[in-house]
Amino acid sequence: MEAGALSAPDAVATIPRILMPEGIPPYVLVARIGSILGMSFSLAIGLLMLIGGWWIPSLIAFASFVPSFGIMAIVERKASRDRAAAAQQR
Repeated sequence: MEAGALSAPDAVATIPRILMPEGIPPYVLVARIGSILGMSFSLAIGLLMLIGGWWIPSLIAFASFVPSFGIMAIVERKASRDRAAAAQQR
């Protein structure tokens, strides 16, 4: 074996449990991904239209950022309420 090469037990990657949140429902992750995609798409299209000189369509594209962010906020609040209710029942 070469100097500096990792043996099989040393090459195993581990993720600390501190970084992995527990109890997050799958719908929260789906909402996060969808919201991030919606926000980035609306900002990108808005900037392209703004550069192109289309003021009104760019403002509409920028305004479509708000519903994407709102969906994420609503889903996060619902998940937080569900976790709090489950903690009280224990």
